[in-house]
Amino acid sequence: MGQNEQNTSGQIGGVSLASFLQILEQERKSCILSVHFDGQTGNFYFDDGELIDAEYGEEVGLEAVYALLHWKNPSFRVNEPEDRIRRFTQPLAHILLNAATRQDEENDAGEENTTSRTEAPVDHAILQAPGVKNNPALQRLIATIVSIAEVKHYYLLSRQGKVIVQSSKNTKIPDFITYCVVSGIQMRKALEVKGPHRIQILLENGEMLLIQPGAGMIIGLQLATSASVPEVTAKLRPALSGQSAS
Repeated sequence: MGQNEQNTSGQIGGVSLASFLQILEQERKSCILSVHFDGQTGNFYFDDGELIDAEYGEEVGLEAVYALLHWKNPSFRVNEPEDRIRRFTQPLAHILLNAATRQDEENDAGEENTTSRTEAPVDHAILQAPGVKNNPALQRLIATIVSIAEVKHYYLLSRQGKVIVQSSKNTKIPDFITYCVVSGIQMRKALEVKGPHRIQILLENGEMLLIQPGAGMIIGLQLATSASVPEVTAKLRPALSGQSAS
């Protein structure tokens, strides 16, 4: 598939969805593979040939892959790539093998829900980043964030506004987050009130930027348009105890 074939759609006779995913890997494509079947749509996200995420309905990551690979003879469309949070660390071959094994187990059991859900793994490179490597509390926080389907990207900053780790390639948002926190502190002092405990900003594309200044760090989350902020913060709360940017 050359560059001129981006944004094309169709079916390839005799080529399964799993095989087409491997073709994208071999050709080191950066793209979104949108898969369609019986009025439903799911997406696979590739970056330089690596499958970094998948999405189907309310499912993301491995659960989305497992669901999509059940489809028989879907149609597809290859679209331009998207800056996407990485929810996979395993090679594509391992993901496909695990999906096949899971499907066999479900077939043997005679029901679809016998296999427990798999927690979203955290990118090994993220876990080895300075400030994260020797901080189990921060690793747990990142793992929790990655497991929340509504989170498109995360930005973790020190209280001084220095980036600890982020999932997006966008280098401007951390500066914007710092600006928002500083502005909030200045407003607090001018008005002689407490806070801000949470800042919510609606972006032009309809997504929400949720900024939560804390005792240990500043947490910025870019949320999907359908996200419920109370639900996201509730899912995040258990991992916030003991957070540290040290």
